[in-house]
Amino acid sequence: MNLETRVSAELLRHLESLSKLELEEGERTGLKRDIEEILQYMTLLDDLDLSVDEMVSPVEIDLEPRPDEVQPFEHNEKITENFPEKSGPYITIPRIYKFDE
Repeated sequence: MNLETRVSAELLRHLESLSKLELEEGERTGLKRDIEEILQYMTLLDDLDLSVDEMVSPVEIDLEPRPDEVQPFEHNEKITENFPEKSGPYITIPRIYKFDE
């Protein structure tokens, strides 16, 4: 399939009416050039060799998930020291919602 990379003035007016746009002549020239460049790029894709096998992942080894095991963390105090508001060993945060009373 070979795409036409030239955009006629008629096609541009048709696209302008479909998109409900009113372009000035300078904008039409720029848009025509942009569309032609996009179509020209699309013709490059026709030359790609797509007969190669699909590569799902660059990693060829099977990655097994680690077991879900609880691991204790001894330094909770160091984390809670960084929070401005605390209530005992817990941190306090602002309410996300308010109750209607």
